[in-house]
Amino acid sequence: PDRHYHNTVVERGFHLFGDFPHWEFSSVEDFDGELVILQKGLFMNRPVQSLHGLLPEPRSETGAMILYWSTGPGVSILDPKFDSETVKVPFDVNADVPIAKFTTCEFTQTNDVPWQPHPRVDGWKIRPLAEPTGDGGRVAMIHIPTDWQPPAELVLEGQAGREWLFVVSGDLEVDVSGGDADDTQALTEWSYLDWQQPASLVFPTRSASQAGCVALYCGEGPIGG
Repeated sequence: PDRHYHNTVVERGFHLFGDFPHWEFSSVEDFDGELVILQKGLFMNRPVQSLHGLLPEPRSETGAMILYWSTGPGVSILDPKFDSETVKVPFDVNADVPIAKFTTCEFTQTNDVPWQPHPRVDGWKIRPLAEPTGDGGRVAMIHIPTDWQPPAELVLEGQAGREWLFVVSGDLEVDVSGGDADDTQALTEWSYLDWQQPASLVFPTRSASQAGCVALYCGEGPIGG
């Protein structure tokens, strides 16, 4: 059994496949916790000082794969700052915890979030998932339909800090302009692309996707709404 929280780091995750049992605890006195089964399409947005962990049973039936990211080091036992960032909370009502109240993790089944028109790009759709917090950017799912192309070259300027795309399904062809290189990226399912200012994404007047694309985006640029 284990339960812990993080002092300063925000954790986020998108479940790709399988099942992963996880527990959320509301207080020091809460020994049983609330069981959450992470499944395909679930988005996790964990703020700082959220008490969570693992219990021996039940175990995953299939194994799982999760796309996981955080705003800083120290959340993994392999990180050099683990001992200062991650605070273990023993299963003891008298455990000494230096915070008044734990925060609550947000879980969103993305398939239940309705698509809406993208506010900046005609023809795209968007599922907003999380607003920027601390060093963590905005998170959204983006849908680009089959054979979409802009009426004129579309340039989505890079913002300060890192932006990234993960192709959940489908395909996407996009030019990366500026930064370290100027080249065309042909992305397919589970491709990952990140960029930083001054790099931008450029969509020329050609088809950007042969079969349509659903991508997960994180950052503070125009792609995220």
